[in-house]
Amino acid sequence: MQRELKTKEIFWNRVILDAMPECKNSDIDGIFLACEDKFCELNAPEKEIALRLFALAFYCYKTYNLEFSESAVFSRFAGILSVVRFKQTVKALIKKEDPALVVFWAVFRLSFKKTVSQNNYSLLEKKMREKSLELFSTQTPRFQQSLSSF
Repeated sequence: MQRELKTKEIFWNRVILDAMPECKNSDIDGIFLACEDKFCELNAPEKEIALRLFALAFYCYKTYNLEFSESAVFSRFAGILSVVRFKQTVKALIKKEDPALVVFWAVFRLSFKKTVSQNNYSLLEKKMREKSLELFSTQTPRFQQSLSSF
């Protein structure tokens, strides 16, 4: 059962990880709609969808601020897009050993670390990396390799 759950969560994470590079050249609203459609196809629970879409929204907010602030999705997430909220979520994911941490780690590595002092960055990134790799240590080598590339 636990292995099956991890496999489902890997697919849910992959939806966001695949969407992140698309944000650069595409309509952000369209990307969020496509992600929601894919989550529905994968029968992801609403809580899991919301958690991962929050990570994607934070990524867009930090990386593509102008385009994101002009999107309809921005109004949906504007109230929770803060560094404090992101860090609280990460700490909760680490504590719960939640596989969604992988998505938050990717967001952190690709956009968020520029806004955090180096001392805070090193500690938080180390915890996120260790826990993410630990969570999926039983998964396929290909997935482990993709995590290591971050």
